[in-house]
Amino acid sequence: PGGSSPNVRAMSDNLKVLGSYSEAMFAGDEEAVFRHWSPDFVSHVTARVAPDAVGTDVRGHEVRWWREVREAFPDFTFSVNLLVESDDIVVSNWTVKGTHTGAAFNGVEPDGEPVEINGTAVLRMRDGLIVEHWGGPHCQDGVGLTH
Repeated sequence: PGGSSPNVRAMSDNLKVLGSYSEAMFAGDEEAVFRHWSPDFVSHVTARVAPDAVGTDVRGHEVRWWREVREAFPDFTFSVNLLVESDDIVVSNWTVKGTHTGAAFNGVEPDGEPVEINGTAVLRMRDGLIVEHWGGPHCQDGVGLTH
């Protein structure tokens, strides 16, 4: 009796950073990328989806992705479905849902239909910043964009 359940833990600093980042980007605060991602951030996806950007500051690519989501799906929602944390690694499975009534998205023209984009990111955290990323491309050329 008394005390908290052994299954209830306080949110870690890394999860707080990730939550703050996600909330800010959802709200349209594009500068959040530069506050939450380290200047030496590395994505292991870059070589596959933007080979010319390898070795450069790719944080702007994240800004562009969120901007394109907002423009294509004006009513979009963003949710985190699963978070797993181990030391400095956080695995996040997330979903964007919206209606494709705005701009084209990754080569797919708007058709007014509901859309769901699901992804998983593996992130390494250091000193309160996101420093490394593994994952898949977000609906590159419309692949994975489901109605």
